[in-house]
Amino acid sequence: MQDFHPNHIRLLVFDIDSLTVNFDQENWDNFRQFLRVLDDRDFEIVLISESIEYSDWKSYSKLSVLKYNTMEALQKNNTLTGNDVFWFTEQPELQTKLSETTRNFAGSTGSTAQNGGMQYQYLQDMLQIFHPSKITAADLSAKLVKLKHESPQVPLIVGIGGPDECGHVFFVSELTEALEDQELLVSGLDLSQVLGTEFQKQNISGKKSKSTLWRSEEIQNLIVEDVMRPYSKGQQVYFEKLPEMIHDFEITTTPFFLAPEMILLVWGTTVFLPEMENLIDLRVLLELSEKTAAARMFSLDERENFDQSFVDTYLKKEGKYYADYLDQFNVHDQIDYRIDFDNFNAFRMK
Repeated sequence: MQDFHPNHIRLLVFDIDSLTVNFDQENWDNFRQFLRVLDDRDFEIVLISESIEYSDWKSYSKLSVLKYNTMEALQKNNTLTGNDVFWFTEQPELQTKLSETTRNFAGSTGSTAQNGGMQYQYLQDMLQIFHPSKITAADLSAKLVKLKHESPQVPLIVGIGGPDECGHVFFVSELTEALEDQELLVSGLDLSQVLGTEFQKQNISGKKSKSTLWRSEEIQNLIVEDVMRPYSKGQQVYFEKLPEMIHDFEITTTPFFLAPEMILLVWGTTVFLPEMENLIDLRVLLELSEKTAAARMFSLDERENFDQSFVDTYLKKEGKYYADYLDQFNVHDQIDYRIDFDNFNAFRMK
């Protein structure tokens, strides 16, 4: 296959009559579960069949049905081809037709590969390919690997910011796994409990005259001056045990060791601050829609149409504090990679 990249695919089209010709009830149950996973990953799905009923599929959020002969549907609908569309079909004639316009198709028969498509043994195997989060993490890790291979002994600090509850830990775990798969050594600092807008509110209303986003000046000095700055200068950093002031905040594991050939990931809500500006080499911002940010703050289902008052409350409080931070420190002007993180299973680089 040429020029196929699964992260560019938006629409998945299923030629139901050819795919399900020998299905029993268990096969249908498995197929529905397969589509459910793809639905959760935010793919648009089209099912084409002359005998299909939409009412059987209306529980899926981004699924539509075309009651057509498949070849006729292809001829009448030009939105079913393109670089962002991927077909599943067992029809050799349809595969031949698709190969004239796109190579974005798959099937289980030998003719699939001959026609330039992707051949699979089991349909469920395709879930490994259509996994946007893992693909995005792999894409980003490939860029970091390239930087490291060009300068293996030069320290590399990656800052990962984003609003409260955006999913830092999930993103970092996916990125770490992708980096370790390529045999890079990775260490991390989780600053989410010691750095954030909640400490600014606390300090403004308290006795301190100096506004800060850190839980304490001592913790700031430890992270910036005793860990990040020495490492950025090419020095090794080692803590057998963490200092008592950060014992309760699960910032990292111990013993903690950093060497120049490693990559350091630093994440939290407000990591893009002047005191770390010259230390962070590459900046990644996880971005959420207002609705999704509010849903996560209030533990709501972000796919449901919940009351707008939850969004309004978020925008008056946590959302406002976070937006003020973005503006005050010109965060968007610093960012190297922006990630659409509305869906854990389908986060993508913007």
